[in-house]
Amino acid sequence: MAREDPEAFLRAMVAPLRAARRGGSLPGVPFSREAVANAFVMLGLLPEARAEEILAGYRPELEAKGFRLGVLTGELSVRPGAHGYHDALAASPDDLTGIPLAVAAGPVPIAFGGTELSLLWATLTPGGVKLSLDAITRDDARPPQLSYRVLPGDPPLSADIGSALSVTDDLGRAYRLRPAGMRGSLAGPGRRRWSGTMLAEPQPAGSATGTAVRWLEFAAAGSQPVRVVMPAPVPAETGPAEPPWPTPAEGYLADLASVTSMSIGTEGGTVELDTEQITAAVADALLWVGALPPDSAVLTDQTGARGWQEELVQRWGRQAWERERDGEPARAGLAVRLPLRQATAVIESVAAHDELVSIQLYGHPWVSGEYWPMIAPCFDVRAVDDAGGEHRGMRGSGGGSPEASFGFWFWPPVPAAARWIRVIVSTLWEAAWAQIDIPGRSG
Repeated sequence: MAREDPEAFLRAMVAPLRAARRGGSLPGVPFSREAVANAFVMLGLLPEARAEEILAGYRPELEAKGFRLGVLTGELSVRPGAHGYHDALAASPDDLTGIPLAVAAGPVPIAFGGTELSLLWATLTPGGVKLSLDAITRDDARPPQLSYRVLPGDPPLSADIGSALSVTDDLGRAYRLRPAGMRGSLAGPGRRRWSGTMLAEPQPAGSATGTAVRWLEFAAAGSQPVRVVMPAPVPAETGPAEPPWPTPAEGYLADLASVTSMSIGTEGGTVELDTEQITAAVADALLWVGALPPDSAVLTDQTGARGWQEELVQRWGRQAWERERDGEPARAGLAVRLPLRQATAVIESVAAHDELVSIQLYGHPWVSGEYWPMIAPCFDVRAVDDAGGEHRGMRGSGGGSPEASFGFWFWPPVPAAARWIRVIVSTLWEAAWAQIDIPGRSG
């Protein structure tokens, strides 16, 4: 195929918008233009500023004709989506404030009045310490309910912990605690469980932590201090690996095509996106600009309907997490940095409860779109166990941008006989692996 210039292709794709007439409909499939522009930006085929200029240039004219751009018609923007991804790529790893330097595994009980407070993880970073906490409080007044979210900065328990719990390190430095989001759920009659994170920021403000920190001490007024040792990173074996697909464009298209149904909520209900037409538009664009090989296997992959398989994955995952909450998983802090050249990835920790094995992964750059098709597939996680079984990393909770930390659990379940897994972390361009012992399983 003749290779077309990506900018010229996108300009030709949006040119029919000038023919739109007042009272009519916009030509083309909604969000297909945005999806193509986002793919070009994500794959480095077109600068974000240029793609935004091409799309946004039509907004004033269309709005003057009475068109309301949004989820019904498309937004003529690459923001959000791959917005900021390539700017983040230019950052030096030495400037990252959230990269894990050491991870301590709990649970560590901390005396805190009538609250059953436990530290599950403490992750040392250049910007401070990320604390993963679990607490059970008495709550006789609130009517029972299942689960609800408390916005960062607002939860009363977080405010109590932030003001009453002191944190110091072996260097004599004090830390200020700041809420970063907690979730509440019913833990029995009159009892409520709170799980979430807080950030311990070194004082004075703006000072940095580092690998010199050997331990942290937690204390509430009138209670015995609790000391948590920050271990050195685990010397795990690591190495480069092959990404799931031969080219970045194939990996991107495979991620896009994995979504077969998508709706976007609006004030008046929901809008169903034409996933097949949008995916076809992106594939066509990537073929014409020469990014996608014409003989790529992603174009002919016919795995059949997989809706029931995905439903099975989600059902098992929900039940496995429920079982884990009823018990206590085996944990290990790792802080294993992977040998990637264009990105930064650190396996912070690993946990195991029965066949549910999960890791916490830090990555940079890690950005995400608001909704499909504005995808930005930054990191993919897979694993192979010591018997050769392959497992897909299923992303769980987490967040952040352009530095982020997410949990991943593995499907199919990791057999109880497995002693270690080789975790493979991929970007669209490269991949690397680390061999990790599964905690709680004797060798």
